[in-house]
Amino acid sequence: MMLSGREPAAANKGWDAWELQDEPSDDDIVGDEPAPGKLKRLLKWVGPVIAIVLIAGAAYVLWDMATKVSFAEIRDTVVNMPTWRIVGAFLLTGVGLVALATYDLLALHALNYHNGVSMKRALMGSLIANVFANTLGFPLLSGGSARYRIYSMVGVSFSVVARLIMMSWVTMWSGIMFVLGVTLCIEPVTQSPVFEHHLIDRAVGVSILVLLLAFFVWIARKRRFLRVGGMILRMPRAKPAFGMIVAGAFDLIAAAGTLHLLLPPDSVPDLARYLVTYSVGFIAGMAANTPGGVGVFEATVVTGLGISHRSDVAAALILFRLIYFVVPLILALILLAFLEWRHRRTGSGLSKPE
Repeated sequence: MMLSGREPAAANKGWDAWELQDEPSDDDIVGDEPAPGKLKRLLKWVGPVIAIVLIAGAAYVLWDMATKVSFAEIRDTVVNMPTWRIVGAFLLTGVGLVALATYDLLALHALNYHNGVSMKRALMGSLIANVFANTLGFPLLSGGSARYRIYSMVGVSFSVVARLIMMSWVTMWSGIMFVLGVTLCIEPVTQSPVFEHHLIDRAVGVSILVLLLAFFVWIARKRRFLRVGGMILRMPRAKPAFGMIVAGAFDLIAAAGTLHLLLPPDSVPDLARYLVTYSVGFIAGMAANTPGGVGVFEATVVTGLGISHRSDVAAALILFRLIYFVVPLILALILLAFLEWRHRRTGSGLSKPE
């Protein structure tokens, strides 16, 4: 089993993040009462306000871009795109999908949960859920629902699925931090700095890597538990944590590399600035909760790189959407339909090996 024992009574006291716990049971979710006060009511509106501001800003940037580019030139750019760049974009998309497919496999290993979940189901479940989360927006709803449906077919409880979702976020954020930290530390001095001066870039990069290393050392010393709201999450040990960082890094590099390959070569002069801009666009898109961050991501990229009034850039962004989002979504829908068909064909099958 993933976890054993019971949560101590002293732990049932609200939101005590980073609190060490004794090992609770698999389904031990404590229903805490929400903390009253003005701060909680204020925080309730922070997310929607941020989303509205991001969407409004993106709408302005994209409208300005749409009025100053030629749709005929966009079409010609797409038609005349070199074949090797299209093929390369699909190959990098495949690398990204492989990285996404390993998220749940690594999370199950970190949680030490092996009851009835085969490697094949973990890979397929992770791929489907992460593609849904990346493409459809509202990741907790879209990806979370898909993940629960896939794993509930083999008797996995809601609390375990919730822990998988949280571990997938750990994988994603650790990968982003690692890539950004390394990029800012090793950027060539011949390139323009991201934060006004290369020393500032180095300081930011080192700070990010130190935080990541501190987390790695913290979980490597002994078994740790993180209390998030009313749920106890078993933190990964050093080996699976390293695998999660690698998976998250490959996910980000593959996605950013796909767009980089499709963009005109002269539009991305500095790799460090590009990776930072891409990451900020990705995060802003998540915060806006638009499907796949559409609109907000594009507006952030063209603004951050200063390439907003170019038809060839618009063509690259359209192709990126088709290759990295639409095609994987079609694949994920086919895989989910296959799992549903097999589940209904074999009955509940909770005790049958896969």
